[in-house]
Amino acid sequence: MKPLNFSIELNRLMDPYWRKARIAARLLIKREAGRPWSARDRRLAARLAEDPGVTNRLVQQALNWHQAPHSFHDKLVDTRN
Repeated sequence: MKPLNFSIELNRLMDPYWRKARIAARLLIKREAGRPWSARDRRLAARLAEDPGVTNRLVQQALNWHQAPHSFHDKLVDTRN
């Protein structure tokens, strides 16, 4: 299985495992909202579940980040760089 490819710029600015955890969190939020997963969503979820860097704890942190009020996002993420 090939690793997910991210651009060099995104890898420099954001930890790739945090980015993957945020994607996994969005998939979980979609499922909890009752919206069905597409075939692409299922493939992506399977790949992320097998990735050793995407831990349950990191996905939970990403869920909390997505569910935080929008006004807190800039305080949670360093936006100065």
